[in-house]
Amino acid sequence: MKNDIELALDRPLAHLKIEGLSAGYGPFLVLRDLALEARPGVTVILGPNGAGKTTLLKAIAGLIPRGGKLKLNGDEIPTDAKASEIVQRGLALVPEGRQLFPQMTVAENLELGGWLVKPAERAARMATAFKDFPKLAERAQQLAGTMSGGEQQMVAVARAMMSAPRLLMLDEPSLGLAPRMVDELLAIARRIADAGTTVLMVEQNVRKALAIADRGYVLERGRLVASGPAFLLARSSVIRQAYLGKAATPATASKTSTNAKETPMSDLSMLINGLAVSAEGGATFERRNPLDGSIATRAPAASEADAVAAVESAAEAFKTWSQTGPTERRMLLLKAADALEAKTPKFVEAVPAETGATGMWAGFNVMLAAGMIREAAALTTQIAGEIIPSDVPGSLAMGVRQPAGVVLGIAPWNAPIILGVRAICVPLACGNTVVLKGSENCPRTHQLIVEAFQDAGFPAGVVNYITNAPADAGKVVEAMVAHPAVRRVNFTGSTRVGKLIAMTCAKYLKPVVLELGGKAPMVVLDDADLDAAVNAAAFGAFANSGQICMSTERFIVDGKIADDFVAKFAKKAKGLPLGDPRKPEPVVLGSVIGMGTVEHCNALIDDALAKGAKLVCGGKATDTLMPATILDHVTRKMRIYHEETFGPVKCVVRVDGVDAAVDCANDNEYGLSAAVFGKDIARAMNVARRIESGICHVNGPTVHDEAQMPFGGVKGSGLGRFGGKAGVHEFTELRWITVQTTERHYPF
Repeated sequence: MKNDIELALDRPLAHLKIEGLSAGYGPFLVLRDLALEARPGVTVILGPNGAGKTTLLKAIAGLIPRGGKLKLNGDEIPTDAKASEIVQRGLALVPEGRQLFPQMTVAENLELGGWLVKPAERAARMATAFKDFPKLAERAQQLAGTMSGGEQQMVAVARAMMSAPRLLMLDEPSLGLAPRMVDELLAIARRIADAGTTVLMVEQNVRKALAIADRGYVLERGRLVASGPAFLLARSSVIRQAYLGKAATPATASKTSTNAKETPMSDLSMLINGLAVSAEGGATFERRNPLDGSIATRAPAASEADAVAAVESAAEAFKTWSQTGPTERRMLLLKAADALEAKTPKFVEAVPAETGATGMWAGFNVMLAAGMIREAAALTTQIAGEIIPSDVPGSLAMGVRQPAGVVLGIAPWNAPIILGVRAICVPLACGNTVVLKGSENCPRTHQLIVEAFQDAGFPAGVVNYITNAPADAGKVVEAMVAHPAVRRVNFTGSTRVGKLIAMTCAKYLKPVVLELGGKAPMVVLDDADLDAAVNAAAFGAFANSGQICMSTERFIVDGKIADDFVAKFAKKAKGLPLGDPRKPEPVVLGSVIGMGTVEHCNALIDDALAKGAKLVCGGKATDTLMPATILDHVTRKMRIYHEETFGPVKCVVRVDGVDAAVDCANDNEYGLSAAVFGKDIARAMNVARRIESGICHVNGPTVHDEAQMPFGGVKGSGLGRFGGKAGVHEFTELRWITVQTTERHYPF
């Protein structure tokens, strides 16, 4: 569809596509296998001296030999095309140094630019030039050689416009000019582009060029090292460090304080189109360590515009990534798994600092997450369709699975590496591009995941990463969900927030996978192996201080063996070490995520004790180092019977018989994970079948995850499934495609 400018001009705007371009001087190649585009608007080429910027313009203009392909609106320009032929196609170059005729007047110089057209047309173009450049109209009869450098540059640009180019190339237009004149010339370039002439500009004044450009490329030693929208390049570390003379250190947001102790990992970046960028306006937010309040990380606070830029970057990359073969995708994913494991020491530092979890938990996360990526790599050749019998004679009917598009992954903090990786690895394996929205509670941890994928060599735009201030989460997420390019959303987190995500996705008709809260029951039957049950109970209840969606929250124990089970369980729980996870001594229970968890759990304890429960071990906490706590004789009139603690506070409900155990297990809004312990496997299996949960383990803990398994819940615990072929189903489009192999008969 034509835009307003194309309708007014009655022609398409120039779009130059460069593929595999090589050029140089004699046997010396300056440019090697270069690929870029000059789209309608202003495209700027940046880079140090000797990068090959001027060589690029000369090669396009036909002034030096070149290899590769140049396509102007799809029509290829032959490699042996003469400079005059290229001008006739609508490409004009204003070279560095202007190359005016100094002994000729302004008007005479301009006339040369339109020499090939009829006098009447040349006169009309001259009038337009003087209208566009009123300063030149005032000095039409002045010798060009007597003008200032800025005025001469105006003459050179106006002369090029006399040929009515579709694409105007400018080589260092601000070279040697005063700042005020630079502003005026760059404003002219912007105005020319807005009037319908595509502008491709080489410019040393990086800051001012990016301010008026739409898109930019960075060349170094004849190769592209960065590209993207100009506003993102202006905020990227590659530009700020190399060309603007300072690191990309964002300003501190006004809502955060600056008088707290900081750690070495304080300042982070987002990743959009392969560029490490700050947020719009340099906005940031702080994540503080839950134990001592020190600043663990300072991260970019993305705006809605930043979020949309990430989606659009992913959408552009999808055009090529969706066409890559399964082997290429597999090899990159395998490299990402290796790169993730190599960052284990950094994860072990970041996770305790940001979330208060233990180094052991961080290491476990890395191990499982790397396995998830490798499993995703194995899926690239398992994305299969099927042949479906058709009643139409000669019709070959197929169910074909194809990449869906851009996938938005929203990951939580509690198992940050596992769940951050899970949000993106299977979508990538299926040929989608992704935007990972990091948790406000662990932006550094999630950034390390994205760095691993970058280290593996994923193309720019395939993996994008944004972070936002907590108060901005709703509008940032909606901006992405609303974007037409986003075709799938996945979210792991609380049921409360999951419902909000679901409503947003429903508003824009976007399929969503939700893995939400849980109140996982562990049913201990009267014939259970109590030692095995207690070991599973301790792991399921207190791993990561109970801050896992699958954490065992309720122990539903047959009254016949309840006393023995509780005694053994309490003894086990009392022996679990608790302490600061940043210290060298290993601990099982580290810090919970914040005082909000402490206050919530303390309130549940108070409520239960007031209504008749008995405290077996642990108790209320005064800081985020919460002990393993068990409440016995819990009934359904107590809050803890129904509410998820998401902390190391667990309850025992005593029941009489199998039916009562099943009724109790299902007496809840959640349905993620469950467990049943009993020596009679057939009996335990029948109990498992009756429990309303997406996952149930017989004689195993509720906390259990494997990459190839269908993972998800029922009821208030979510929609859809992660993992294995179930994940392929969620993150691909199933299309019905037919091929008519014989003549088809129609009724009319």
